Amino acid sequence: MSTNPPANPPEAASKNKYARNIDDAFEEASKLAGSNLAPTEFYEKFLTATLNAIDAPAGVVWLRTPQGFLQIACQVNLDKVGLDSKRGGRPCHNEILRQVFQSQPARPVMVEPQGRLQGMSAEPGAVPPANLTDYYALFAPIIQPDKTALGLLEVFHEPSLDARAYQTFLQYTVQMAGYASQYHAFSNARQSSGLERVFTQVESFAKQIHGSLNPTEVAYHVANEGRRIIECDRLCVGVRHGKRPTVEAVSGADVVEKASTHVRRMRELFDAVLQYGDKLVYKGAKDEGLPPHLSAALDNYLNESQPKLLIVQPIRDEREKDNGKPARSILLLESFNPPEASEPMVAKLDIVAKHAASALYNAWDVQRIPFRFVWSPISKLQEVLGGKARLYVGLGLAAATLISVAMVLVPYPLKMQAKGEFLPKHTMYVFPTTEGVVRRILYKPGDRVKEGSTLVELFNSELQQKLTGAESEILGATNTISGVERALADKSRASEEMSQYLITKGKAEATASTKRGYVDNLRKTNNASDTTGAFRALAPRVEVGVPGDWQVLSDDKRDELLNRTVKMSEPLMRLGAVDGPWRVELKIPQRNIGHIARAFATDGLHKKDAANKKYLDVDVLLTNRPDAKFPGRLYDEDMSKQAVPNRDDHNESEPIIQAPVRVNLDEFGPDGQIPAELRVAGVEAHIRVRCGNHAMGYSLFHGVWEWFYEKVVFFF
Repeated sequence: MSTNPPANPPEAASKNKYARNIDDAFEEASKLAGSNLAPTEFYEKFLTATLNAIDAPAGVVWLRTPQGFLQIACQVNLDKVGLDSKRGGRPCHNEILRQVFQSQPARPVMVEPQGRLQGMSAEPGAVPPANLTDYYALFAPIIQPDKTALGLLEVFHEPSLDARAYQTFLQYTVQMAGYASQYHAFSNARQSSGLERVFTQVESFAKQIHGSLNPTEVAYHVANEGRRIIECDRLCVGVRHGKRPTVEAVSGADVVEKASTHVRRMRELFDAVLQYGDKLVYKGAKDEGLPPHLSAALDNYLNESQPKLLIVQPIRDEREKDNGKPARSILLLESFNPPEASEPMVAKLDIVAKHAASALYNAWDVQRIPFRFVWSPISKLQEVLGGKARLYVGLGLAAATLISVAMVLVPYPLKMQAKGEFLPKHTMYVFPTTEGVVRRILYKPGDRVKEGSTLVELFNSELQQKLTGAESEILGATNTISGVERALADKSRASEEMSQYLITKGKAEATASTKRGYVDNLRKTNNASDTTGAFRALAPRVEVGVPGDWQVLSDDKRDELLNRTVKMSEPLMRLGAVDGPWRVELKIPQRNIGHIARAFATDGLHKKDAANKKYLDVDVLLTNRPDAKFPGRLYDEDMSKQAVPNRDDHNESEPIIQAPVRVNLDEFGPDGQIPAELRVAGVEAHIRVRCGNHAMGYSLFHGVWEWFYEKVVFFF
C-alpha cells in the first residue's frame, strides 16, 4: 500500500475548477458588456454567469432609480436565502445596502453569516447593518464614469469553503461588477453618439444656462451640464468682472474655495490665458513657444493638478468683439484619462463655449446694473400684470392710495413759520433827557459799560439859558438878602422900615430857594454838572440778579450823531446784558396765530413744564449758523394779546403778535445750548413753532386748504 498523497487533492481540484469557471465568466461578461442587449436581458445572462462560476446559490443586481432609491433589476433565488426567516432580517439587510451604496468612495464589502457590517463611515440608520442569513453576503458597487455608484451586485454563498476562498470570491464579484459598469458606459456612449441625442443635450443645456441671470448660477450650469456633454473629468468656468478673472464654478463642487491653492493657481492661469488671448492646449507636453508668464502659470497649475489633457479657452460674446479688452469669460477642461482621439471632445467644448459665451455675458451685464435689487422685482411685477401700461397704471394707483392713506392716518407735526431777532433778555435803548447837540460819544460798539457811566455828552442852549437865568436870579436874590441884612443891622431905623426890610428879605430868600431847587432839578434831570448847558446820557442800572455789566449792542453812530441835534425820541445807543439770559424776539404773522392759539387751547397739542405752564417746542435757526438748529420754547404766558403793525423794508404794515422764545434752558442739556460765539445781538432767527401732531396731509398742505376755503368756499 502506497503512502504517497494523490496527485490532485480535492482542495486543489476545487480551486482549479473555480479558476476555470471564473475565467469563462470573465470572457462571457466581457462579451455581454459590449453587446447591444437590453438591460433586462443583459442582467439575466450576466447574473446567471456570475453565480454559476462560483456555485453561488443566490444573487441580486440593484440599480438606482431616478429618485435615488435602490430597486431590484434582476435576482436569482433571493427568497431562499432566508431574509425574512428571522425578525428584522430584511431591514438589517436594507441598511447594509444603504450604507454600502452611499459610501464615498464606493468600495466592495463582505459580511459573514450572522455578522454585522464593519468599518463603514456612513451615518448609522435606525436599525443595525447586519446579515442575519446563513450565507456570506458579497457586495460590489457598479460605478458610473463620474465615479459615483449606479447600483450594487450582491452575491450570496454558502459557508462551506475555506475562509480564504471568500476573499477570492469578493474580488471576483468586484471584477464582474466592473463589467456591468462597462455595459452602462458603452450603452451611454452609444446613446450619446447619436445626433439626435447630442442635439437634445445641447438644446437642454442652452435652455438651462439661459434660464438665469445670476453669474454664479449660470457658471455652475455651464460647468456641470457642460462636463456631461463634453464627457471630461472636470470643467471650470471663470468670469472677468474687472481687470482680473475670478473662478465662478468648478464641476462637481458645490462651493468654490477661493482661498485654496488650487483655485488661486487656476485664477492665475485664467489671467495669463486672457492676456495671451488664444486657446491653450496641453496634452502631456508643454509647448516651448508659450510666453514666459503663461508658461509659469501653467507649470504652477500642473503642480496642483496632473491632467493628461488640459484646454483653457477664452470665450467672447459678439457684443464684446473689437473692444480691445480680454474676453469676458473663460473655460478650463481637464481629462485625466482622455481617449486617444480627443477631437470629438474639443468639438463639444467649442459647442459648449459658443452657448456659454452669451449666457455668461448676459448674466454679467445684468449683474452690473445699478439698483438691480429694485428693478428686478418691478420687472417681475410687470410680467404678472401684462405690460408696461398696466404696470404704470397699477404703480400710479398704488402710489396714490398709499399717499392718500398716509396723508390721513400718519401723524405729522404742524409747524408754523415765523421770524425773530436774537437778543439778550435784558436790553435797553438810551435816549437823551432833552433835545440837544451831541458833543461826544464815549463808547464804541462792543464796549463794556458799568451802570451810571457817561455814554454821550450833549449840549442844549435853552438848558444853558434856563440855568444861567436861574443862577442870575439866585445871585440877585442873594445880593438883596445881603443888602437887607446890612440895613437891618442899623437899629436906628424906624420899626415900619424894619418891617419892610424883613418882608423884602423873606421874598428874596424864597426866590433864592425856589431857583436853587429849579437849578438842582434841571441838573439832576439832565445829568448836567454845571450851568454851561452840557448834559449827559448815563447807563441805567442793571437789574438785580443779572450777571455782568452792560455791553454796547448798537453800531457806531459817531458820523451820524456828532454835532447833530437829537430829539428826546431818538435813541442814542442800545445796551444789553449779554452775560445774562438770551431769547428770540418773535414776530408771529397773523395767519399763523390761530394755529398756535389752538395748540395752547387743546390738550395733547401743547406741553407743560414742572411749574404747569403751557409751552410749545420751537426750532431755532440762526442766520449766522444756518447748518444747525437749536431748541426753544414758546410759553403761552409770554405771548402778547394784541396785534401790532410790522414795518418791513418796504414800509408796509402787517399785523403781528410779538412773543419771546426762551432758549438755552437747562432742560435742553449741553447739546441744546447756543454757543457763546453765536450770541450776537440782532441776528435774524428763523423759527418753526411745533403746534402738535395732525394728519400729515393737513400739516403739509394746510396753506392750500386755507386758501381754497378763503377764496372759494367763503366766496359762496
